[in-house]
Amino acid sequence: MTTNHSFYRLQGVVQHYAWGGLKFIPQLLGFANPERRPFAEYWLGAHPHAPSLAMVDGQNVALNALIHADPNYFLGERVWQQFSRLPFLLKVLDARDMLSIQVHPSKTQAEAGFARENRAGILPDAADRTYKDDNHKPEVHVALTDFWMLHGFRPLSEIKALLDSHPEWAPLRAWSNDGIESLYRRVMTLPPEQVDMILQPLLDRLRRESHLDKDSPHYWALRAADAFPRSDGHIDRGIFSIYLLNLIHLHSGQGTFQDAGVPHAYLEGVNVELMANSDNVLRGGLTPKVINVDELLKTVRYQGEEPQILTGISASDYERIYPTVARDFELSVIDLPEGKTMTLTTAGSPSILLLLDGRVQLSHAVESIIISRGHAVFIVADRDITIHAQQQTIIFRAHVPIP
Repeated sequence: MTTNHSFYRLQGVVQHYAWGGLKFIPQLLGFANPERRPFAEYWLGAHPHAPSLAMVDGQNVALNALIHADPNYFLGERVWQQFSRLPFLLKVLDARDMLSIQVHPSKTQAEAGFARENRAGILPDAADRTYKDDNHKPEVHVALTDFWMLHGFRPLSEIKALLDSHPEWAPLRAWSNDGIESLYRRVMTLPPEQVDMILQPLLDRLRRESHLDKDSPHYWALRAADAFPRSDGHIDRGIFSIYLLNLIHLHSGQGTFQDAGVPHAYLEGVNVELMANSDNVLRGGLTPKVINVDELLKTVRYQGEEPQILTGISASDYERIYPTVARDFELSVIDLPEGKTMTLTTAGSPSILLLLDGRVQLSHAVESIIISRGHAVFIVADRDITIHAQQQTIIFRAHVPIP
């Protein structure tokens, strides 16, 4: 089997999490879903538990195995030396139901936590395992539809105004006087009975409201109360965070960046997401899973501010990038009109391309392939790839930024 090609067709892995949508990903990939099975995420990358399959001389080969065979060739010397892996994972995500409130650790925290749990003998798939690997997990995403999410703490003045507007939340007002960290620590460590005493009157009042809008935290609070009934009969304390965090309504083409420690939750919608290659998640509510409160509180960044909405910046006539501080990845969108041609330079980094719409021919030297909607390609490092649009085409590109 030869491997010295410039690009390889990729077949990703579908994750059928219960919160997933029913239509977008199946339609993107070109097949029906008569069983109405949830299609939550479509992964493209070399994640060790769900690697994409690369077509190599007529055979499917796991992308991580292909890279391992000659990492300098596939990743480029710079990326291999810096990360010792393909450092990013590209996803299409369709949230029909709310995801958990979560934060991700820094690289230093992840390394220390992973080593600590290994020493303690906690099994990799144990329910109480917090650190699945030794990597951080910053994330950037771009909405493909209307998209609702929570992202970072509101400014303290907004939080206080919200608390003042709800008589049921009188106990929280005094806690907010000492700042966001004090308030959040209190609500995350309250006994379940006190959580119920504070939240139940609010939920009872909201259920009497005739109409609630998705741009209001009340809508998501009621939806969360119905979606996440605790097995012990208590109310999920994550509902507090729906009010403490910024509620954002993104439109197609807009996105956010989730750095280490930023609390966030996807509530509804479809996006393309690019992240560091990791599974490290610390949950803060809206979930039946175990919450490691002590580790969560050490990880959260207690900074109240207006959220930064990303819209991309022009990198060329046809490409917009969504730059972040992450060294592991960069996400861009290529909008190439029918009949137009552009050159994509990988500049020391591998790339993954995902076609959201259209049809193009990719060429390098004597190699050439045609790909269309839903297809993906892995491009090895240090290649100048010619892209010719046979139809109006939208491509998402993941790669490692030039330092």
